[in-house]
Amino acid sequence: MLTHLLLMRHAKSSWNDPNQTDHERPLNARGRRAAPAVGQALHARGYAPQVIWASDSKRTRETALHLIRAIPGAQRIDYYSEFYHASPSDVFAVARREGEPDVERLMWLGHNPGWGDMHAQFTGRYDDYPTGACTVLERTHEGDWLNPDSWKFVDLILPRLLEA
Repeated sequence: MLTHLLLMRHAKSSWNDPNQTDHERPLNARGRRAAPAVGQALHARGYAPQVIWASDSKRTRETALHLIRAIPGAQRIDYYSEFYHASPSDVFAVARREGEPDVERLMWLGHNPGWGDMHAQFTGRYDDYPTGACTVLERTHEGDWLNPDSWKFVDLILPRLLEA
């Protein structure tokens, strides 16, 4: 049964090439350092996802690959075009279609403003949600896995705090 749901915004991306589409923007150097640092922190705290559902943009693909390389035992990454600049209702539509996965820890990896909005919806908190932010939620009871009331806020991991 799913016991932890993680919401993560992609790591810091590059704006160096003005001819690049938004969808094709890669991570910058800071993002390439932050993504594995978040993965290591999740692993050290016992929250490392087994499966990642991610947007198909270049920066989320790179973030997911850096994360999964830092997490022993991670199983796979599934990419969804619907997660690219998705609203919470778009993400919930994908989750309803896919169904609750048979893992303990799942990560949804995407973009703001949708991920910051989901953070607020699940936690009741309106925190700044910068690139690389990762919300850790723990399931409080069985039932509808997409109901925010089924989850409690456990942690907010911010890359800038891992660099200190």
